[in-house]
Amino acid sequence: MLVYADTPARTDPEEMGKVLLERMDRGFRMLKMDVGLSLLWDVPGAVVASEHERTRKPKIRPYTMHPFTGVHITQKGVEHLVDYVARVREMIGYEMPVAADHFGYMDVESAIRLGRALEPFGLEWLEDLIPWQFTEQWRQITDAIAVPTCTGEDIYLAENFKPLLDRQAIRVAHPDPASAGGILETKRIADLAQTYGVPTALHLAATPIATMACVAIGAASETFYALEHHAADVPAWSRLVTGLPDPIIQDGHIAVPEAPGLGFGDIDEEAFTAALDPRDPAFFAETSAWDDESSYDRQWG
Repeated sequence: MLVYADTPARTDPEEMGKVLLERMDRGFRMLKMDVGLSLLWDVPGAVVASEHERTRKPKIRPYTMHPFTGVHITQKGVEHLVDYVARVREMIGYEMPVAADHFGYMDVESAIRLGRALEPFGLEWLEDLIPWQFTEQWRQITDAIAVPTCTGEDIYLAENFKPLLDRQAIRVAHPDPASAGGILETKRIADLAQTYGVPTALHLAATPIATMACVAIGAASETFYALEHHAADVPAWSRLVTGLPDPIIQDGHIAVPEAPGLGFGDIDEEAFTAALDPRDPAFFAETSAWDDESSYDRQWG
C-alpha cells in the first residue's frame, strides 16, 4: 500500500527540498508539499488583497470560501511560486511523485494561471484549489490546466462526489474515511470514481487505527492510488498500536495485514498518553463544544 508523506509549508525552498530529501532517504516513494499564498504574503507585489486581508492573522477567513475573499495572485506571485517549485525539483529530481496542496483562498483565475505555470514540473496533482461544492468552477480549472486536479477530503457520501465525476471536473477523488462516511462508504466512492476513469487517493491525518482502516479500503479498491500520512515527524506514531511492524510504514508502503479486523492487536493507551500535545493533554476529551450550531465545523477545506 503506497503511502505519501505530507510536508507543511517552508518559506525557503532549500529547506523544503532538504525535508523532502530526508523523507526520500527514509524510504517514502511519494511526497506532498504545500505551495501557495502562505509563501507570498511577504513578497512585495505578489498578492492583490486589501489591507485588511494582508494584516489578518491567520491569513484565512474561517467562514469565507475562496472565490469570495477578493484575493488574487499577480504574475510576480506566480513566478515566485514557479521558482520555488523549480528549486525543490532541482534538489529532489523529477522522478519522485510530488503532489501540491494548501494553495490558499484565491480566485479561480489565479488557480488557473498558477496551474498552467506549474505544468512543467510533473506534479501528481493540485489539491483543494477551491471548495469542492463549486462543480462548474472545478471543471473550468480542470479543463484549463495540464496538471491533475484533486479534491474530496470534506465530502460526505458517494452521492456528493457524483456531480464532480459527472462533469469530469476532477482527475483524482480524495475522500477521507473519517468524513466520507466510514470504510464501506469510502469503498463505494472509490468504486463510483472508477466508473468515470478517476483514481482514488485517501486523505488522512490520524492515528494508526484510521490508517489501517484506509489500508483495508485501498486493498479492496482496484484504482486505489496512495494514502496520505501526516505523522512522518512523530517517532512514536507506529507504537500507538500493537501487533504491527515497527515502523508500520516501510519502504514507503504499508503491508496489508492478514489478521482479522483492521489487522492490529490492541491500542497502547500509555503510548497515546505520552504522545499527547501538552497544550491539550486530554485523552478522550469531552466533546460538548461540538454540540451547538455555532461550532467551527466547515464543510469545505
